Amino acid sequence: MTSKDPTRRIRSLHSKSRSGCGTCKIRHKRCDETHPACLNCTSTGRKCDGYEQVVDKRTREWRSAEFRDSFHNHTNFTLQFRYGSKIPQTVTTVPLPLATPYQIDLNWHERWHLDFYHHCIAVRLSHYFQNSYWSRLYFQMCQSQFALRHAAIAMSAWHTQPDRVLRSHKDDSKPSLSLHHASKAISSLRESLTRSTFHSQSSNRTHKQVVLVTCLLFIILALFQGDLHSARCHLASGYKLLIEWDFQKEKDSNVLVLRQAFAQLHVHWFFCSHSELFSQDYKVPHSEHWIPSSPTEALSKITTPRYSGFDQMDRVQEFFALIVGLILDFSASGFNIEPAGFIGRDTAVLLSKIRFCRSCLMVVLLELDGLKPEDCDTLRVFSLWIEIMEIKLGVAQSLKPDEMVYDGYLEQFKRVTKLMQTIASSRSGPSDIYFSPLAYRSSVFPALVWTAAKCRDWQIRRDIFSMMDDQSGSDHWASATTVALKRMIDTESNGVKPGENIPEAARACVINVKIYTPESKVELRYRRPKHSPHLKHGSGEWESDIMSY
Repeated sequence: MTSKDPTRRIRSLHSKSRSGCGTCKIRHKRCDETHPACLNCTSTGRKCDGYEQVVDKRTREWRSAEFRDSFHNHTNFTLQFRYGSKIPQTVTTVPLPLATPYQIDLNWHERWHLDFYHHCIAVRLSHYFQNSYWSRLYFQMCQSQFALRHAAIAMSAWHTQPDRVLRSHKDDSKPSLSLHHASKAISSLRESLTRSTFHSQSSNRTHKQVVLVTCLLFIILALFQGDLHSARCHLASGYKLLIEWDFQKEKDSNVLVLRQAFAQLHVHWFFCSHSELFSQDYKVPHSEHWIPSSPTEALSKITTPRYSGFDQMDRVQEFFALIVGLILDFSASGFNIEPAGFIGRDTAVLLSKIRFCRSCLMVVLLELDGLKPEDCDTLRVFSLWIEIMEIKLGVAQSLKPDEMVYDGYLEQFKRVTKLMQTIASSRSGPSDIYFSPLAYRSSVFPALVWTAAKCRDWQIRRDIFSMMDDQSGSDHWASATTVALKRMIDTESNGVKPGENIPEAARACVINVKIYTPESKVELRYRRPKHSPHLKHGSGEWESDIMSY
């Protein structure tokens, strides 16, 4: 009896399908590729993850090392271009940590974008606005609110735009990931507002807080996209809801944070709508005395900004750093206070720009009908800088610019002190400037230091040091500066009674302060006018003193 050889089974000659949905691929099931969701998933109650066109790695083109390198470099370049900073080469290949419970319903791409928002975008926003909303409140609410999650993913997707890499391999008819999650966030908000009408007052208040927190993300996203009209609509509607929510008598620690964030976005909307003011060509767009006849006329001339996103934030910070540098000459380890008559380059042009900024911001706030001009501390900071720059220019243009000329600007110094006291009193309220040590050091504190050094009025110096002492406890740089200035003023006032005029020979014309943080030491160096009897040796010699702080 002879046995026949078993029939050899031959595999069917057809290529594997790589175009199925993500859920069927994970389950190793044949997908019927029904759009927008396959029947295999929907008929069994599963969530279909959708379709993604991937590059076919079986082709000769993909096997080429040159093409693979160009693909990864293109992806990395897109992330750097959208985010505005250096992204590591392996950022898209680093595995994410295990999903937390509130991320279970998110796929890998959505979790990646949410992680990118937490560790990159929120950090930049927190550094710029110096508001605890971006670093605390959002993260607390994101774990339980779908709308916040989708809004954050939408912002992250717009920044990274992975769907624009190798667009030839994609289906252009599909909506972008950013638009998809923005729509999901809006739908979640509508459901939240609908449910709030059937709940108690405390639950209704919580739902409105979710809407306000999500609204802030929509405003930032619209501003980054250059859509000023949408950002303005979100800002106006959100601020009205904020006023209604804030007027309720219940005490809530988040009220101050949200009011501050909305106030900051009023000012940032102005920055984005007037991006030409923060260019580096130092040209004044209009006459320094130009004021529009009506708010509508001013707003009608606003065009789409040339810069959006973090680029615009960087330009605003660079412009303000330039202004502050004209008031106080910062060095690597401290600062210098120049003699009378010394003014920085382009001071007059920058002064005109600041005046124009103040006028335009006033018009914009009136037109937006949200944040009141009298509640805007940015306007006060602009006025503070204008007063100091006018004093510096006035002294420099005098016939004999020396330290005694500053005595003729006593009224301007009084206005400067009053402005600084008003700003300091709003530090515990809903100001549009969050006075962390970093923000305070780069905006108001330089004006305090310069005024204390150049104004020899006893009462004004006393008021300034009262404000400086309030800030010194939380900032070592401010503490060291306060100690050095007090020693300098004690040296100038030696033998002079309060209210008496300090003679020119006793006044320091140049001051240099160096701060040694590791040793908690500060070095004070200063020079008196030439031919001063207070000099120990020849004229113009530096005197120094080292103190602990």
